[in-house]
Order: sequence, then structure tokens, then C-alpha cells
Amino acid sequence: MKIALAGQLGAGCTEVAEIIARKVGIKIYNSETLVRKFLAESAIKFGNFERHVSSGEVRLDRIFEGLALDIVSLEDKVVVEGRSAFFLLKRADVFKVLLVADDKFRASRIAERRKIPLEEAEEEIRHSDEERGNLVKRFYGLNWLDPRNYHIVINTSFKKMEDAAETILASYKLLFK
Repeated sequence: MKIALAGQLGAGCTEVAEIIARKVGIKIYNSETLVRKFLAESAIKFGNFERHVSSGEVRLDRIFEGLALDIVSLEDKVVVEGRSAFFLLKRADVFKVLLVADDKFRASRIAERRKIPLEEAEEEIRHSDEERGNLVKRFYGLNWLDPRNYHIVINTSFKKMEDAAETILASYKLLFK
């Protein structure tokens, strides 16, 4: 079971991935865990790594892409969630899911989780949407919100995250095995 769980900021990728992991005993990777894995394996101190990234010596997105591809090649059961899942859009052996949600729903979740004003959360989701769109376009020439890039698309505005996780698992069994 290899799942790429991509989504809009605030649509619930992390929460849904955690539910799936708990239900089926699967490992979760996201941008943060990929950075930690890279740093642990390369024995680079974070301060040095940060300097290399900000100077342009390290192309962080290419590192994420390589790590995400390595993980799905090496792991039997894995969920790659969030922004890092976009690096798996071209993989035929990965079940691809996109979570979307209404902007007000997303902004409310982000404001609550980050303890920031709603207006700031709205700006963060706009920025995130633009950045994710640019990333997928730059790497693969694709529109990140095009449903044809995924096996299923779920609007989490109308569902509990538990229900979204169940829908993904049931869809995987029906569509991908």
C-alpha cells in the first residue's frame, strides 16, 4: 500500500494520514520527516543545511523529490502526505489522492491550528495554493488541482476526517489492488 495524499493547505492531509496510519499500521512521510531523514543520513548539521539552502547551493525541492521517490521504492506500506506527495504524481505504483476544501473551511482550520487571525490564515492558504501550483507546474508541467492527476479527489468541507480516511482506504481496495 503506497499512497500519495496531496491536498490544499487546511484540507486535512496530516490528520487523514494519521488516521490511515493508525488503522493500517503504515508509515507517514511529509516534508518535515523528509528533511529530518535527509539530515540524519547525510550527517549535516541543520545550521549548515539552512545556509546551503538559502544560498541556493541546495535545491530543496529536488532533494524532496528524490527522497519521496526513494521512500516509495523502498517501503511496502507508506503514506507520503502534504506537499511532498506532489512528487509522486507520475508514479504508476502509487495511489494518488487529492484533498480539497472550501476556502473558509481551510482558513478556519489554519487559524485555529496556528493560533493566528483568520485574515492571516486566508493569506497563507492563498500563498500555499500558488506555491503548490508553481511547484507541480515547474516539475511536471501539470495543474495540481486537475482531478485527472489523481485516483480520487475528496472535498473534506463536507466530511469528518475519519470518513475521508475510510473513503481513501475503501477506494484503494476497489480501484488499486
